[in-house]
Amino acid sequence: MGIETLIGKLLEYGSAPAMIVIAVLVGVLLRKQNENAEKDEKRATSLREFVQAQITALKKDFDERAAVSDKRMDELRARMSCVERDYLPREEHYKEFSGWRAEINRLYDLIVSVFKEIK
Repeated sequence: MGIETLIGKLLEYGSAPAMIVIAVLVGVLLRKQNENAEKDEKRATSLREFVQAQITALKKDFDERAAVSDKRMDELRARMSCVERDYLPREEHYKEFSGWRAEINRLYDLIVSVFKEIK
């Protein structure tokens, strides 16, 4: 027997009993709806707190990794500046020493020619 049948039978006794049953059913449904809304709100609050905690943990982990990466980048930047300062790039090395080689070769030729003249 469904609700429709119950209300139909109650209408035989007049509209007042049917309206009372309908009002009770609406009250029960509203109460159940409010209970579900409270449970949903509690679940939403719990989920919001959980997500916020996860975001905070991820942010902390990200900040730590970023700090380590920044420190490593600074170390590598310092090493690069030392290498640039202490060692010549290959092009500059050849440019610098190419003139010396010519001078050394000229001196060698002079020394050889002097020894040839002496003999």
